[in-house]
Amino acid sequence: MEFTKLEATLRQTRGKGPARRMRRDGMVPAVVYGKGIDTITLSIDPRELTHALSGPLRINTVLEIEVKNAPKDVPNQIHVLVKDHQYHPVRRDLIHVDFLAVDVNAPVTVDVPLITMGRAIGVQTGGVLSQVYRSLLLECLPAAIPAHVEVDISELDVNDNLSIKDVELPEGVTVALDPETTIISVMAPKAVEEKKEGEEEGEEAAAEGEEKPEDEKAEDAEKKE
Repeated sequence: MEFTKLEATLRQTRGKGPARRMRRDGMVPAVVYGKGIDTITLSIDPRELTHALSGPLRINTVLEIEVKNAPKDVPNQIHVLVKDHQYHPVRRDLIHVDFLAVDVNAPVTVDVPLITMGRAIGVQTGGVLSQVYRSLLLECLPAAIPAHVEVDISELDVNDNLSIKDVELPEGVTVALDPETTIISVMAPKAVEEKKEGEEEGEEAAAEGEEKPEDEKAEDAEKKE
């Protein structure tokens, strides 16, 4: 299978100063890391990366990076997935990318959107649809990554649910959850109200696990440079 190609240039310098100059020139600093390889520092064109990730797989697109001016100790072709990326907190332009090197012959773990099809019978009679998982962690070969996973909910009545074992996956694809895990259910209106009350009581506890602000993430990106 052919993977989406992306050109990159090996970076000879590191640090905040060179990274800022690189961005002024329209390029973005990036790093590649993974099992069995030394970290590789690169510069990439953010527009080319955006275009490469514009297909159905989006962020789960396997990229085949061609490294320009690579010395003998650096591979001139690397297969990667985007592991992390940071945007400027004000301008919202891309400022750094982390790539995870992958072996095209070994399974990878990716987070894939879960899409519902149809309208549940229970919703039509007054129930409320509760989608516990908006995405699923799947394990498969890089060439077998699906763009999304679909589940038909049209037969669900009030108090019915779908679990992992009810999901039809492509051949060679497995999900990293217990088969009995509920992913979608149709709840009676009274049960929904009780659930909301419980969530309001636990808001303060949940706030402790909030993600870092974008400006702090940008600072972390600069430290990698």
